[in-house]
Amino acid sequence: MTSVSLVLDIGATKIAYGLVPDDSPRDVLHTGRIPTQPADSTAADQVRSALRQATQAAGSATIARVGIGAPGIISAEGTVVHAGDTMPGWAGTDLRALAAEEISAPVAIANDVRAWAYGEHKLGAGTEFPTGRVLYVSLGTGVGGALIEDSALIDGPTGSAGEISELVCADFRGLADRCENIASGNSLARYYQVLSHHPEAGLIPWTAPDPDAIDLRGVMELYSRGDDLAQRIITGNLTGLGRCLGALASGFDLTAIVLGGGVTGIGPAVTEPIEAGVRSAALAPQADLPVKLSTNLNHAPLIAAAALARDHAH
Repeated sequence: MTSVSLVLDIGATKIAYGLVPDDSPRDVLHTGRIPTQPADSTAADQVRSALRQATQAAGSATIARVGIGAPGIISAEGTVVHAGDTMPGWAGTDLRALAAEEISAPVAIANDVRAWAYGEHKLGAGTEFPTGRVLYVSLGTGVGGALIEDSALIDGPTGSAGEISELVCADFRGLADRCENIASGNSLARYYQVLSHHPEAGLIPWTAPDPDAIDLRGVMELYSRGDDLAQRIITGNLTGLGRCLGALASGFDLTAIVLGGGVTGIGPAVTEPIEAGVRSAALAPQADLPVKLSTNLNHAPLIAAAALARDHAH
């Protein structure tokens, strides 16, 4: 009988679920998605629903464990102790208790970026670095991070270890703000939205995406056509992020940096300025620090949650 990990990847808009076989840890079976915050339900109820649907999909397979990657700062006990504005009411959710309501199996729960980093380290780019300190940086709708030392996630009393969204970096004009306001996908688009109409504007605060305004895909199309503002924002803001990461490389004597997330998937227009910033800010001993890209594993968040569960479920 097949033994599997039942895994969830919880986001602000959708919950993905699947089953990862123990004998094929890079494959995901019976995947599905449901909305996280529909009008007639709560995120917690949707987690229950995803667990039920995945359990039904397992059929005769043995569910050996459950792995969950979730947004927010997650305590060692599996409770969301802090969450952003995109998921109202999420803070305080006891994910371990939710899982126990639906299935009797050991559970591993982590912040989604920390779960991704663990899986990437065990099965992807991180396999090159079994020892040393590796910083994992995820650029998507937000900015997240995780730190792994000697193949173990660095933890702490609150669960926030590796969180880099609140670090300060410079934008393309030299103005400083939190990294998430400078380099996330939403923020890069927001820069163009504001400065294309108000070039004299100062710092650009984060706001919820405007569905009628240009998004990052549109900004990158302008970038590729030689639009000066788009090129200055993308190159300058991401160089600023890279300089911040370069300082961390020296401060923590890193072995490598691994970049992931949807924004880095755009390609060299994004990744090259980050690497250039790292090189310009790191001290001489870190001048040749490897800056690697996440591997393109299908269903990477689910595979990562399974890797975490196989090693840490209880």
